[in-house]
Amino acid sequence: MLRNSGSWRQKFVNFIAINCYLYVLHIFYSQETSNKDLSLLAKSAFELLKWRILHRPFLETAISSILSSVNDPNWRTRSALLSYIRTFTYRHTFILSGSEKSLIWQTIEKLLVDNQVEVREHAAGVLASLMKGIDEDLSKDFRDRSFAKAQRIIVARRRTSKSGHSIATIHGTVLALTASVLSVPYDMPSWLPAHVTLLARFISEPSPIRSTVTKAVAEFKRTHADTWSIQKDAFTEDELEVLRDTSSSSSYFA
Repeated sequence: MLRNSGSWRQKFVNFIAINCYLYVLHIFYSQETSNKDLSLLAKSAFELLKWRILHRPFLETAISSILSSVNDPNWRTRSALLSYIRTFTYRHTFILSGSEKSLIWQTIEKLLVDNQVEVREHAAGVLASLMKGIDEDLSKDFRDRSFAKAQRIIVARRRTSKSGHSIATIHGTVLALTASVLSVPYDMPSWLPAHVTLLARFISEPSPIRSTVTKAVAEFKRTHADTWSIQKDAFTEDELEVLRDTSSSSSYFA
């Protein structure tokens, strides 16, 4: 009887955790909330909720509730979703099914073309983090699709100054490349030279794309500085030339 009682208590706590998530999230990031104490309390609850491990059947309900926040009109709520989902996904790595991981990934990927720059950049950071160990197949598929899309934009740009894509779309593509490049700091997998070089080719794009490229290449430079004398052999001369043109310190790529 005590065992059953504990089981029901656990189920009740899980039920409460799921159903209070969106309410807490709304309070914390609502622009209409002027009560600082309530906002601070909601923030604390939000931080605790994202570390809680949920089991089935509560996990399915939690995923549905969490991902529904992606359509919230408040961009701060969408950004908060990204913060939550990064921890949530890592905490449930060995529980989530392949289809659930794919659904979460697709949700984050959609935010790469969000109307708000801060949300787009946050989504790229979360994807870069998840690519370090969540699912290699998802990571590879994302890298390949992002690379192919970026190539199509570059080819279109060579034909005409207008590629037919919005700034948000091109920025999202560049951020996808950035996520791939920054997902492997210090390492030099076989695909990285082509990706970072293609990323550097977007340096002539307007803001905020140019800024993203500059920061990403600078971070690549920083994390590979100690072993560059060896790792640069993975690049062709043409690729090194592109990086020299992008880098603020051409001697680094010499």
